[in-house]
Amino acid sequence: MTQPLPKIGVVIIGINVSRYIDGCIRSVLSCDYPGDRLEIVYVDGGSDDGSPELAETFDNVQVIRLDHPHPTPGRGRNAGWRALSTPLIQFMDADTTLEPGWFRAALPNLGDRTPCVCGFRRERHPKRNRYHLLTEMEWGYEEGPCRYFGGEVLLYRYALEETGGFDAHLVAGEDPELSRRIRKTGWEILRLPVPMSTHDINMNTFSQYLKRAYRSGHAYAEIGLKFANTSDPLWLRELLRITVRGGLPPALIGAGLLAGYPLTGLLLALLVAAKPFYALKHTARTFRCSTGQALVYAGHSAFVVFPQFAGVIRYLAGRLLSRPLHNSLS
Repeated sequence: MTQPLPKIGVVIIGINVSRYIDGCIRSVLSCDYPGDRLEIVYVDGGSDDGSPELAETFDNVQVIRLDHPHPTPGRGRNAGWRALSTPLIQFMDADTTLEPGWFRAALPNLGDRTPCVCGFRRERHPKRNRYHLLTEMEWGYEEGPCRYFGGEVLLYRYALEETGGFDAHLVAGEDPELSRRIRKTGWEILRLPVPMSTHDINMNTFSQYLKRAYRSGHAYAEIGLKFANTSDPLWLRELLRITVRGGLPPALIGAGLLAGYPLTGLLLALLVAAKPFYALKHTARTFRCSTGQALVYAGHSAFVVFPQFAGVIRYLAGRLLSRPLHNSLS
Protein backbone atom coordinates (compact mmCIF):
# COMPACT_ATOMS: atom_id res chain seq x y z
CA MET A 1 0.00 0.00 0.00
CA THR A 2 1.39 3.37 -1.05
CA GLN A 3 2.10 5.72 1.84
CA PRO A 4 0.30 9.08 1.60
CA LEU A 5 2.44 12.06 0.82
CA PRO A 6 3.45 14.01 3.94
CA LYS A 7 1.69 17.23 4.76
CA ILE A 8 3.71 20.36 4.09
CA GLY A 9 3.11 23.69 5.78
CA VAL A 10 4.13 26.71 3.71
CA VAL A 11 5.12 29.85 5.62
CA ILE A 12 5.17 33.07 3.58
CA ILE A 13 6.40 36.33 5.13
CA GLY A 14 6.11 39.86 3.82
CA ILE A 15 5.24 43.49 4.35
CA ASN A 16 3.62 45.74 1.74
CA VAL A 17 3.71 42.96 -0.85
CA SER A 18 0.34 43.54 -2.52
CA ARG A 19 1.94 43.26 -5.95
CA TYR A 20 3.35 39.81 -5.11
CA ILE A 21 1.24 37.97 -2.55
CA ASP A 22 -1.41 36.74 -4.99
CA GLY A 23 1.16 35.22 -7.35
CA CYS A 24 3.14 33.72 -4.49
CA ILE A 25 0.13 31.94 -2.99
CA ARG A 26 -1.14 30.78 -6.39
CA SER A 27 2.27 29.29 -7.21
CA VAL A 28 1.95 27.08 -4.12
CA LEU A 29 -1.65 26.13 -4.80
CA SER A 30 -0.90 25.22 -8.42
CA CYS A 31 2.29 23.25 -7.79
CA ASP A 32 2.62 19.53 -8.49
CA TYR A 33 1.48 18.42 -5.04
CA PRO A 34 -1.96 17.49 -3.72
CA GLY A 35 -3.75 20.52 -2.37
CA ASP A 36 -5.15 18.60 0.57
CA ARG A 37 -1.58 17.90 1.73
CA LEU A 38 -0.69 21.60 1.86
CA GLU A 39 -1.33 24.22 4.54
CA ILE A 40 -0.42 27.85 3.91
CA VAL A 41 0.25 30.61 6.42
CA TYR A 42 0.96 34.20 5.43
CA VAL A 43 2.61 36.29 8.17
CA ASP A 44 2.29 40.02 7.61
CA GLY A 45 4.71 42.40 9.28
CA GLY A 46 2.44 45.44 9.35
CA SER A 47 1.41 46.28 5.79
CA ASP A 48 -0.57 49.37 4.89
CA ASP A 49 -1.17 48.38 1.26
CA GLY A 50 -3.83 45.70 1.79
CA SER A 51 -1.48 42.71 1.62
CA PRO A 52 -3.15 40.72 4.44
CA GLU A 53 -6.59 41.43 3.02
CA LEU A 54 -5.49 40.05 -0.36
CA ALA A 55 -4.16 36.90 1.31
CA GLU A 56 -7.45 36.48 3.16
CA THR A 57 -9.31 36.18 -0.15
CA PHE A 58 -7.91 32.63 -0.35
CA ASP A 59 -10.11 30.32 1.71
CA ASN A 60 -7.29 27.92 2.55
CA VAL A 61 -4.72 30.51 3.69
CA GLN A 62 -4.28 31.44 7.34
CA VAL A 63 -3.20 35.06 7.85
CA ILE A 64 -1.23 36.18 10.89
CA ARG A 65 -0.70 39.86 11.59
CA LEU A 66 2.40 40.42 13.68
CA ASP A 67 1.67 42.72 16.58
CA HIS A 68 5.22 43.85 17.20
CA PRO A 69 7.03 47.19 16.71
CA HIS A 70 10.00 45.40 15.11
CA PRO A 71 8.68 42.69 12.75
CA THR A 72 11.94 41.03 11.76
CA PRO A 73 12.06 38.17 9.23
CA GLY A 74 12.92 35.67 11.97
CA ARG A 75 10.00 36.80 14.10
CA GLY A 76 7.67 36.34 11.15
CA ARG A 77 8.97 32.91 10.22
CA ASN A 78 8.73 31.72 13.82
CA ALA A 79 5.14 32.87 14.10
CA GLY A 80 4.33 30.99 10.91
CA TRP A 81 5.81 27.58 11.64
CA ARG A 82 4.57 27.60 15.23
CA ALA A 83 1.03 28.12 13.96
CA LEU A 84 1.31 24.90 11.96
CA SER A 85 1.46 21.25 13.02
CA THR A 86 2.71 19.73 9.76
CA PRO A 87 5.85 17.56 9.86
CA LEU A 88 7.43 19.53 7.01
CA ILE A 89 7.77 23.30 6.65
CA GLN A 90 8.55 25.26 3.50
CA PHE A 91 9.62 28.86 4.03
CA MET A 92 9.09 31.50 1.36
CA ASP A 93 9.36 35.24 0.93
CA ALA A 94 6.30 36.88 -0.58
CA ASP A 95 8.28 38.26 -3.53
CA THR A 96 9.03 34.74 -4.74
CA THR A 97 7.06 32.06 -6.55
CA LEU A 98 7.49 28.33 -6.03
CA GLU A 99 8.66 26.12 -8.90
CA PRO A 100 5.87 23.60 -9.73
CA GLY A 101 7.97 20.47 -9.28
CA TRP A 102 10.00 21.54 -6.25
CA PHE A 103 8.27 19.40 -3.60
CA ARG A 104 8.41 16.24 -5.72
CA ALA A 105 12.12 16.81 -6.39
CA ALA A 106 12.98 17.67 -2.79
CA LEU A 107 11.17 14.99 -0.75
CA PRO A 108 13.29 11.95 -1.76
CA ASN A 109 16.40 13.78 -0.53
CA LEU A 110 15.18 14.38 3.01
CA GLY A 111 16.33 12.00 5.71
CA ASP A 112 17.32 11.66 9.34
CA ARG A 113 20.78 13.08 8.64
CA THR A 114 19.51 15.60 6.09
CA PRO A 115 16.45 17.37 7.51
CA CYS A 116 16.88 20.46 5.30
CA VAL A 117 16.95 20.74 1.51
CA CYS A 118 16.98 23.73 -0.77
CA GLY A 119 17.33 24.31 -4.49
CA PHE A 120 18.24 27.23 -6.69
CA ARG A 121 16.62 30.63 -6.65
CA ARG A 122 16.54 32.57 -9.89
CA GLU A 123 15.75 36.19 -10.63
CA ARG A 124 12.52 36.80 -12.55
CA HIS A 125 13.81 39.69 -14.67
CA PRO A 126 17.61 39.36 -14.79
CA LYS A 127 17.91 41.59 -17.87
CA ARG A 128 15.79 44.47 -16.56
CA ASN A 129 18.78 46.46 -15.28
CA ARG A 130 22.20 46.01 -13.71
CA TYR A 131 20.76 45.59 -10.22
CA HIS A 132 18.71 42.62 -11.37
CA LEU A 133 21.68 41.16 -13.25
CA LEU A 134 23.90 41.41 -10.17
CA THR A 135 21.24 39.76 -8.00
CA GLU A 136 20.88 36.89 -10.48
CA MET A 137 24.65 36.35 -10.35
CA GLU A 138 24.62 36.33 -6.54
CA TRP A 139 22.10 33.47 -6.43
CA GLY A 140 24.74 31.09 -7.81
CA TYR A 141 25.33 29.09 -4.63
CA GLU A 142 27.19 25.79 -4.37
CA GLU A 143 25.48 22.44 -4.94
CA GLY A 144 25.45 19.46 -2.60
CA PRO A 145 26.10 19.70 1.15
CA CYS A 146 26.25 23.41 1.94
CA ARG A 147 26.84 25.78 4.84
CA TYR A 148 23.51 27.58 4.81
CA PHE A 149 20.17 28.11 3.11
CA GLY A 150 18.42 31.34 2.19
CA GLY A 151 14.83 32.53 2.38
CA GLU A 152 13.38 29.38 0.79
CA VAL A 153 14.02 25.97 2.31
CA LEU A 154 12.08 22.77 2.98
CA LEU A 155 12.85 21.18 6.34
CA TYR A 156 11.50 18.87 8.97
CA ARG A 157 9.69 20.52 11.84
CA TYR A 158 11.86 18.79 14.42
CA ALA A 159 14.92 20.69 13.13
CA LEU A 160 13.15 23.92 14.10
CA GLU A 161 11.91 22.60 17.42
CA GLU A 162 15.31 21.28 18.52
CA THR A 163 17.17 24.48 17.55
CA GLY A 164 14.50 26.91 18.75
CA GLY A 165 13.83 28.33 15.29
CA PHE A 166 15.04 31.64 13.93
CA ASP A 167 16.76 34.41 15.88
CA ALA A 168 13.95 36.96 16.15
CA HIS A 169 16.31 39.87 16.83
CA LEU A 170 18.35 39.78 13.61
CA VAL A 171 17.36 42.36 11.00
CA ALA A 172 19.05 40.22 8.32
CA GLY A 173 21.03 37.00 8.07
CA GLU A 174 18.58 34.96 10.13
CA ASP A 175 18.67 32.09 7.62
CA PRO A 176 22.46 31.48 7.68
CA GLU A 177 22.47 31.88 11.46
CA LEU A 178 19.84 29.15 11.89
CA SER A 179 21.66 27.03 9.30
CA ARG A 180 24.77 27.11 11.45
CA ARG A 181 22.90 25.93 14.53
CA ILE A 182 21.30 23.13 12.49
CA ARG A 183 24.72 21.99 11.23
CA LYS A 184 26.15 22.11 14.77
CA THR A 185 23.70 19.37 15.76
CA GLY A 186 25.38 17.09 13.21
CA TRP A 187 22.72 17.45 10.53
CA GLU A 188 23.41 18.21 6.90
CA ILE A 189 21.91 20.90 4.66
CA LEU A 190 21.64 19.81 1.04
CA ARG A 191 21.29 22.07 -1.99
CA LEU A 192 19.87 20.24 -4.98
CA PRO A 193 20.77 21.17 -8.57
CA VAL A 194 17.11 21.87 -9.35
CA PRO A 195 15.06 25.10 -9.50
CA MET A 196 13.19 25.90 -6.30
CA SER A 197 11.87 29.45 -6.62
CA THR A 198 11.81 32.59 -8.72
CA HIS A 199 12.47 35.94 -7.08
CA ASP A 200 11.87 39.57 -7.99
CA ILE A 201 14.43 41.92 -6.44
CA ASN A 202 12.42 44.88 -7.86
CA MET A 203 15.42 47.17 -7.57
CA ASN A 204 15.43 50.20 -9.81
CA THR A 205 17.18 52.97 -7.90
CA PHE A 206 20.61 53.58 -6.44
CA SER A 207 19.09 54.30 -3.04
CA GLN A 208 17.54 50.81 -2.97
CA TYR A 209 20.94 49.34 -3.81
CA LEU A 210 22.60 51.33 -1.01
CA LYS A 211 19.98 50.27 1.54
CA ARG A 212 20.40 46.59 0.68
CA ALA A 213 24.19 46.85 0.91
CA TYR A 214 23.98 48.73 4.22
CA ARG A 215 21.74 46.05 5.75
CA SER A 216 23.99 43.26 4.49
CA GLY A 217 27.03 44.94 6.08
CA HIS A 218 25.17 45.16 9.37
CA ALA A 219 24.30 41.46 9.14
CA TYR A 220 27.87 40.44 8.31
CA ALA A 221 29.10 42.33 11.36
CA GLU A 222 26.46 41.00 13.74
CA ILE A 223 26.79 37.36 12.74
CA GLY A 224 30.50 37.45 11.95
CA LEU A 225 31.38 38.78 15.39
CA LYS A 226 28.88 36.54 17.16
CA PHE A 227 30.73 33.41 16.02
CA ALA A 228 34.23 34.86 15.56
CA ASN A 229 35.80 32.95 18.47
CA THR A 230 34.20 29.59 17.71
CA SER A 231 35.47 26.55 15.84
CA ASP A 232 32.91 27.24 13.09
CA PRO A 233 32.98 30.98 12.33
CA LEU A 234 30.27 32.26 10.03
CA TRP A 235 30.71 35.32 7.79
CA LEU A 236 33.96 36.26 9.56
CA ARG A 237 35.86 36.15 6.28
CA GLU A 238 33.24 38.33 4.63
CA LEU A 239 33.39 40.77 7.54
CA LEU A 240 37.18 41.02 7.27
CA ARG A 241 36.91 41.59 3.51
CA ILE A 242 34.42 44.42 3.99
CA THR A 243 36.50 45.97 6.77
CA VAL A 244 39.73 45.94 4.76
CA ARG A 245 38.37 46.92 1.36
CA GLY A 246 35.75 49.32 2.69
CA GLY A 247 37.75 50.88 5.51
CA LEU A 248 41.33 50.90 4.24
CA PRO A 249 40.93 53.19 1.19
CA PRO A 250 39.44 56.10 3.21
CA ALA A 251 42.12 55.53 5.85
CA LEU A 252 44.87 55.67 3.21
CA ILE A 253 43.46 58.86 1.74
CA GLY A 254 43.26 60.43 5.20
CA ALA A 255 46.78 59.31 6.08
CA GLY A 256 48.08 60.74 2.82
CA LEU A 257 46.49 64.10 3.53
CA LEU A 258 47.86 64.21 7.07
CA ALA A 259 51.35 63.20 5.94
CA GLY A 260 51.41 65.72 3.11
CA TYR A 261 51.31 63.08 0.36
CA PRO A 262 47.71 63.23 -0.85
CA LEU A 263 48.44 61.77 -4.31
CA THR A 264 50.28 58.78 -2.82
CA GLY A 265 47.41 58.12 -0.44
CA LEU A 266 44.89 58.35 -3.27
CA LEU A 267 46.87 55.97 -5.51
CA LEU A 268 47.23 53.41 -2.73
CA ALA A 269 43.51 53.67 -2.00
CA LEU A 270 42.69 53.06 -5.66
CA LEU A 271 44.96 50.01 -5.75
CA VAL A 272 43.06 48.49 -2.82
CA ALA A 273 39.62 49.44 -4.14
CA ALA A 274 40.33 48.07 -7.63
CA LYS A 275 41.11 44.55 -6.42
CA PRO A 276 37.98 42.96 -8.01
CA PHE A 277 39.17 44.13 -11.44
CA TYR A 278 42.33 42.05 -11.10
CA ALA A 279 40.30 38.83 -11.38
CA LEU A 280 38.00 39.46 -14.34
CA LYS A 281 38.79 36.12 -16.02
CA HIS A 282 38.08 34.25 -12.78
CA THR A 283 34.78 36.12 -12.37
CA ALA A 284 33.76 35.32 -15.95
CA ARG A 285 34.52 31.62 -15.40
CA THR A 286 32.79 31.48 -12.02
CA PHE A 287 29.55 33.03 -13.23
CA ARG A 288 29.85 31.77 -16.81
CA CYS A 289 29.26 35.27 -18.03
CA SER A 290 30.64 37.63 -20.65
CA THR A 291 33.57 39.97 -20.07
CA GLY A 292 31.13 42.89 -20.01
CA GLN A 293 29.06 41.28 -17.26
CA ALA A 294 32.26 40.44 -15.37
CA LEU A 295 33.19 44.14 -15.53
CA VAL A 296 29.79 45.09 -14.11
CA TYR A 297 30.23 42.61 -11.28
CA ALA A 298 33.76 43.86 -10.58
CA GLY A 299 32.49 47.43 -10.38
CA HIS A 300 29.79 46.31 -7.98
CA SER A 301 32.29 44.37 -5.84
CA ALA A 302 34.65 47.36 -5.73
CA PHE A 303 31.94 49.78 -4.62
CA VAL A 304 29.51 47.74 -2.51
CA VAL A 305 32.01 47.35 0.36
CA PHE A 306 31.66 51.05 1.22
CA PRO A 307 27.93 51.04 2.11
CA GLN A 308 28.50 47.62 3.66
CA PHE A 309 31.28 49.09 5.81
CA ALA A 310 28.85 51.81 6.88
CA GLY A 311 26.54 49.00 8.01
CA VAL A 312 29.40 47.46 9.98
CA ILE A 313 30.06 50.80 11.70
CA ARG A 314 26.33 51.12 12.45
CA TYR A 315 26.31 47.73 14.12
CA LEU A 316 29.35 48.54 16.25
CA ALA A 317 27.92 51.93 17.21
CA GLY A 318 24.62 50.30 18.10
CA ARG A 319 26.40 47.85 20.37
CA LEU A 320 28.39 50.61 22.02
CA LEU A 321 25.41 52.92 22.54
CA SER A 322 22.84 50.16 23.16
CA ARG A 323 20.83 51.36 20.15
CA PRO A 324 20.38 48.33 17.87
CA LEU A 325 19.19 48.71 14.32
CA HIS A 326 15.55 47.78 13.81
CA ASN A 327 14.03 46.93 10.48
CA SER A 328 10.97 45.39 8.89
CA LEU A 329 10.44 42.21 6.90
CA SER A 330 11.11 44.02 3.64
